Amino acid sequence: MALWDNINSLETLQRLCERCRDCSLAMTRQTVVFGEGNPSAKIFLLGEAPGAQEDACGRPFAGRAGEVLDLLLAGAGLTRQDVFITGSVKCRPPKNRNPYRGELAACRPWLEKQLALIKPEIVVCLGLVAVQNILDPKAKLAEVRGRWFEGPGYWIYPTYHPAAVLRSTVKAELPAADLKSVAGALSKMQPGLRPYPRPASSG
Repeated sequence: MALWDNINSLETLQRLCERCRDCSLAMTRQTVVFGEGNPSAKIFLLGEAPGAQEDACGRPFAGRAGEVLDLLLAGAGLTRQDVFITGSVKCRPPKNRNPYRGELAACRPWLEKQLALIKPEIVVCLGLVAVQNILDPKAKLAEVRGRWFEGPGYWIYPTYHPAAVLRSTVKAELPAADLKSVAGALSKMQPGLRPYPRPASSG
C-alpha cells in the first residue's frame, strides 16, 4: 500500500507497470500497453485490451480501430492529445480473446492509480469489457450506452468500441454522437463542481 502512496507521476507508474507480473498475461505479452495522452485530461477513454498491433508497438488503439477512434474524436472536436487512452488490461490476451475476470482484477490497481493521478471529469467506456470492468459486471451495453453514471470522482459514460463500427455491428453515427455528447457535457462543467450532467439511475 505504501508503494502506491509514493507514486506521484504517470512516468513512475508506467515504469513499474512495465515490470508487472501479476497475471499470466505477462508470460505472453511483447509489450505493456500502459496508455498515452494528456496527463491532465478531463476525458479518459477506457478500452478493452491490447491487440496484436498494440502489443507490438506499445500504443493503445494503434490499428484500424484506432483510425476509427481518431475520426470519432475529430468529429467531436477532440484529438488524442486532448484525452488519455488506456485499456482495462495492459497486456494482450492470447488470440485477442476478452480478458478474464482475474486478469481484469490484477490490472485494476494500475487503472485506479492512473485515474487518481490524471483526475478526469469523464471516463468513457469503449465497449462491454470496459463497461463491466468499471461500472457493473452484469451490465448490458445496449441498456447503458449513452447514459450518464456517477463514479467515484468522475462521470462514467458507456459507448460502443470503435471495432464495432469496423464489424458493421453498429453505425458510426452512434459512437460519434456519444463522443459529441461527452465533449458538450465537458464544456458545461465548472472546475470543482459537478452539476452537469445528472446521473442516470443504475437500478
